[in-house]
Amino acid sequence: MKKFFKFLGSAALVCGTIAGGIFAYKKFFAADPFDDDLDDDLDDDLEEAEASERGYVSLSPVEDTAEEAENEEEKAAEEETAEE
Repeated sequence: MKKFFKFLGSAALVCGTIAGGIFAYKKFFAADPFDDDLDDDLDDDLEEAEASERGYVSLSPVEDTAEEAENEEEKAAEEETAEE
């Protein structure tokens, strides 16, 4: 039984050493596959766009409500003429 545990301990030691070596290689020596410079690719798109191509959206809610009120008045007038 003593020889079996000695063999089992030696096998565990060898497996641990191999696993540690693989971990150290991946941690310190292997290239990181997620270390791509994606930022460089995205910066090129921003440089190509000119200021004249940009579109801006007005964020004023007053204009929107005024347009909606006009549309509602027109719909109400159309409904009244349709009812007659």
